[in-house]
Amino acid sequence: MELINQAPELTITEGKPILKWGEAIYPIPRLKHGALFLMVNQLAVQLRFCEYRIHLDFTKGRVIGNEAIDGLYEHARQFGNITDEFSLEPGWDPVVVNRGEEGVSFFNMRMRNWIGKADFTKPYVEERSVMVLIKNVPILGLPDLIINRDGKPWLIIELKTTNRAGRLGFLEPREAYQVEAYYHFLRMMGLGVEGALVVKLIRGIGVKVVDYVDALIKAFINGVNYSRLSNGVAVHLVRVRDASEFMRETEWAVDYWLGSRNATASPSPGKCRVCDHKLHCPYSLSR
Repeated sequence: MELINQAPELTITEGKPILKWGEAIYPIPRLKHGALFLMVNQLAVQLRFCEYRIHLDFTKGRVIGNEAIDGLYEHARQFGNITDEFSLEPGWDPVVVNRGEEGVSFFNMRMRNWIGKADFTKPYVEERSVMVLIKNVPILGLPDLIINRDGKPWLIIELKTTNRAGRLGFLEPREAYQVEAYYHFLRMMGLGVEGALVVKLIRGIGVKVVDYVDALIKAFINGVNYSRLSNGVAVHLVRVRDASEFMRETEWAVDYWLGSRNATASPSPGKCRVCDHKLHCPYSLSR
């Protein structure tokens, strides 16, 4: 808790990654694929879609499609920033966000919006960075919105955009894991949030999620799993697991990165059909 007011800093010293956090220095263990830290959205795909897809993303690269680019631009319109996690050109793209000098730059740039610098006396704060160490591995999260109450963080909100109205009512397991991770990370950092919500929004309809703060509060208080807030905007209440269950699963995911085990595959016709690696993955059920 005493470190909440100090943003971590990632450096490479004599070829080895080091995390400086306040007066403490944490050597980062060697991770697969040259990763320096992990991202919550990567763990979400690893645990709720297919771990072998993440493995191939790092060994083969990934496809950046128009839908992903449109989603980035919608987030920029919502919150005023554009991320450099992805190329803004469609096509194959190497994963650099958490590797090498690009990874160091990305991490430290995100620390400009460190959660400890947020003003929780405001009704809400947008796009704040959070981080925890699990097995000495830094895991970085970038929650979209935090609604505050009584000068403290209260609700964590993750925004997911789509171009299909039929997707508003469907909460993907990886979306639920992502906001659940933010919830537990904030609590691990001593910031006792009480709820987690995923907002689904149709891109390009000209509304902003912050305009629905009062409706999101009402949805949480009412405890409704799913509700439409307007034409093109919906909210899902995520039932978070207890911290011990969450940590067991997340530590299992980290073990892959530490080299303690090989990647596992969880193929299905539906998953494989939409996977970038369906033509060359040895486990693919959709060729």
